[in-house]
Amino acid sequence: MEATGNRGHEDAIAAGAAVPRLFTAAAADSLGRGGGPSRQRRLAVHPPACPRRADHDGTPLTDELLLVVFAGVPDLAGLVRCAATCRRWRRLVSAEAAFLCRTPRRPPPGRFVAPLALGFFHHRQGDAAAPRFVAMASASRRFPGLLRQLPPQSLSTLGDGGLFDASSHIVASRNGLVVVDLRRGGGGKHDRALKLCVFNPMNGEVHVLPALGDDKFPGHYACTVLTADDCDDKAIDPPRSSSYFRLVMVYTRSGFTAFRSYSSEEVSWSEEAKVTSARLGQKQMALSRSGIVQHGGRLVHWLTKNVVFMLSLTTLQSLVVSLPSSENGQKFDMENTLLGMSPEGRLCAIQFGHLFLMPANRRIFIRVTTRTDCGWDRGELIQVEQLLPEDVTNVRLWWFCEKSGVIFFSAVAGDTDNRRNEMFALSLKTRVVEKPVSLERDGDPWGQVHGYEMSQTAYLASLAEP
Repeated sequence: MEATGNRGHEDAIAAGAAVPRLFTAAAADSLGRGGGPSRQRRLAVHPPACPRRADHDGTPLTDELLLVVFAGVPDLAGLVRCAATCRRWRRLVSAEAAFLCRTPRRPPPGRFVAPLALGFFHHRQGDAAAPRFVAMASASRRFPGLLRQLPPQSLSTLGDGGLFDASSHIVASRNGLVVVDLRRGGGGKHDRALKLCVFNPMNGEVHVLPALGDDKFPGHYACTVLTADDCDDKAIDPPRSSSYFRLVMVYTRSGFTAFRSYSSEEVSWSEEAKVTSARLGQKQMALSRSGIVQHGGRLVHWLTKNVVFMLSLTTLQSLVVSLPSSENGQKFDMENTLLGMSPEGRLCAIQFGHLFLMPANRRIFIRVTTRTDCGWDRGELIQVEQLLPEDVTNVRLWWFCEKSGVIFFSAVAGDTDNRRNEMFALSLKTRVVEKPVSLERDGDPWGQVHGYEMSQTAYLASLAEP
């Protein structure tokens, strides 16, 4: 179980994820003897760029010049027509959608829920409705110029057919998709079957996955969802649909950790496979958080009980790595550590650092610690207390949005007679703190919090599809 701190093993997991043919039994044995990965293996973690397909349109303009032209198209409908012209233009629009979204444009007709650009779902135990969505006021900055609509109240207002209710709960959220557990919890054998769906709130598209029951029932599990944004293989022809997704799941069997996946292309669950090396127990699996994806969709990280569980989706080898300490106590860190990816593509941990809540000496910092080849690099501290209420008594980290670099955290302020529960959003890029919502309720009013950000690339690429 304890495989923490082994950098040679960790590099092997990453290298094996990137180029599985190099990760032979002999190489694994030599790494285990402490020699560390060779220079060839270390370079192999970063695969060479794929050659461009033969999709030239005959124009003398380079890709860069065409993108400048596309960036000046005044509305999204015109951009869609550009993408439909030829394969090369479609590739450029789909691949550079995040860049093209920076230009304000008129929205196309049809469904587009602008507040879904950035916000969070939350569901408190005992609520009579499905998980509710809270939009950030700054969400429109990710899609400038789009007309804003009233924010949706819950999952049930976004989905059709009464699929979601108060017993539905979100278990993962990434790249514009949410994974919802649909079990009704009646206690019968049929209710124990795991029934998941992958839902795109932006366009209302729902994929209900085949139920896993009887001997296939995984009990506690950890999962995440990968999309076309995660795939760095640009040579796939035809290119993957913007609606492509792959749900990956790990769960506990007697004596080992098991793995399954579901692909929108295969439209079926894979056979159960065994995860080698490190494993997670039932209690750890129950505490797991939504996964973080690295290396072009080949490596997934789950946070659980003060450790990171790393899994290569190519080799199904795993590794358990300890988290850095915030010096606020292990129990505090268990509830106040988030995983994310740095702009350079490295795993990072977000924690509170130097936390003092006494009125006479109040200091609140958020620390971003990056995982390097030498372990955890004690990163920068971001001071936030000057932006919080003066009577704050408690704080908690909830979610890190991978694409936008936004952190959601809550603060409890006031006394027992006038208690306020406020949710804040900190942008790591701008250091700006925004307060989306405040609730005057006792206890924990937020319950399960899952951040959500619409995928810019998936949105534009979906418009470019026939």
